[in-house]
Amino acid sequence: MTRPRRALLSSPAMIRLFGTTTSPYVRRVRVVAHELGLGCELIDTTTEAGQAALRERTPIAKVPAAEIAGELVFDSHVISELLVARHGAGKLAPLPIDDVEARNVISVIDGALDALINCLYLARDGVGRAESAYVVKQHERAAASLAWLEARIADGWLTARHELGLPEVALVTTLGWMRFRAMAPIEDYPKLLARFEELDARESFASTRPG
Repeated sequence: MTRPRRALLSSPAMIRLFGTTTSPYVRRVRVVAHELGLGCELIDTTTEAGQAALRERTPIAKVPAAEIAGELVFDSHVISELLVARHGAGKLAPLPIDDVEARNVISVIDGALDALINCLYLARDGVGRAESAYVVKQHERAAASLAWLEARIADGWLTARHELGLPEVALVTTLGWMRFRAMAPIEDYPKLLARFEELDARESFASTRPG
């Protein structure tokens, strides 16, 4: 028996995205949706009602989570790649499963971001570099990741495609968060900074900046 295909998103606001305006991972999904011309309704999980709605939908209560055509989807990577798979890459370069270069770049960006997110939350609990070797290691991991990305960028691009794709979306949202939270001196990486400033002026990024 042939299973019916899921209906494609056809009208604005058919993506219900649970998250915050300051989360870089939530912002990635919002940028992708914008680039694909898809409507996206943001359910603010900083509110009591939003947090309750999130917990009703996912046991890990982690943002982003999304309802896409009535289907619950967790994790920014899964959400973004699902949207591209169902609707085409639009203005974004596609990300084939065997594009190891691009996926390695995203992994390094995520490594830097996750390390500094850990540091931010530990700092809020009063745990800084002076109190924790773990925090020192996380800052070192982020710095090494940014240096690796700075060294590999060529002609302003992170991959040989020289097109706007998910690696660039990850980079801009990550550097934007680092600047917003003052968690890393992104000005120390001039090639990354130039790419960030150019792309951050693009409508999909400008309309989703944290703050």
